Amino acid sequence: MTVILRQFGPGLLAGLAIALLAQTLSAATHAPAPLIAVLLGLGVAAAGIGARLNHGLDLWAKPGLRLGVALMGAQITWSEFALLGGPAVLASGAVVLGGLAVGAGVGVALGLPIAQALIAAAACSICGASAALAAAQAAPASPANQRTTALVVVGVNLLSTAAMLAYPPIAHGLGLSAHQAGVFFGLSIHDVAQVAGAGASVSPDAAGAAALAKLARIIWLGPAVVLIGLALMRTGDTGLRAKIKGPPAFVLGFAALAALRGLGWLPAGLVEPIAQVSRLLLLAGVGAISAQLGPAALLEVKPRLAATLALVTLAVAVLAFALTRWLF
Repeated sequence: MTVILRQFGPGLLAGLAIALLAQTLSAATHAPAPLIAVLLGLGVAAAGIGARLNHGLDLWAKPGLRLGVALMGAQITWSEFALLGGPAVLASGAVVLGGLAVGAGVGVALGLPIAQALIAAAACSICGASAALAAAQAAPASPANQRTTALVVVGVNLLSTAAMLAYPPIAHGLGLSAHQAGVFFGLSIHDVAQVAGAGASVSPDAAGAAALAKLARIIWLGPAVVLIGLALMRTGDTGLRAKIKGPPAFVLGFAALAALRGLGWLPAGLVEPIAQVSRLLLLAGVGAISAQLGPAALLEVKPRLAATLALVTLAVAVLAFALTRWLF
């Protein structure tokens, strides 16, 4: 037991400290918590102690991350889903599928491996950092994919912040009503916090519409990850055929928790604690990945990934605007 604690304990404590500190700094500065976790992880690596924490960090970066994604299912309620209505479900599905298709096509055209292109596309199409982490779990484990995931987390947070500031005046200039503007924000901005910020800057009606439209995209997370896994199997990506014979276990867990909450079998008092654990696991996971990689590894990622993120963000925004005009 002493040997196990000595081997895994320091890394587990480091990942937990990164997650808690990221949450605290995010609340104090209003900066995105995943971005702070990445920076803290890079700081650990820069201090030269990442390798000594590797065993414990591995638990956060692999099983911990998968569990964090699975626990997100408890945040989905069928009553909220019913409030979305057919148009929102249709529009969100079109945005997710369209974004994945554009991201795969653009990324491969720019020279990215298909797995990395799909990780970037998932982040831009669904729910930012959480979707990038989920998509990475469906891809083969490799240093290149880990570097890509860490950089995507940083990139989508920066793009989401820019969109939060830019989209409200754009929506006003294009003549969208407050409700339409909220739907547009929810369908196009990557991360939940920035969606809420953009909606609140317009009106309470816009904020409510933005939250529901964003929820509609998050509901597609499980099916999208399965689709990514199947797409990678068809491309023959190294090692994937041996790993994925059906939906990944964390996707099944996501669906099971969503079903339990929808059926009323998940006690209401557990919903918020589960959400808090999920957030902590995701932050610890992304911090652990960054600590294992280090700043130098991120610099090895080519500008084509940044171009892919920017182009998919633009494509998602154009598609979201067109669907908002048409359906709402």
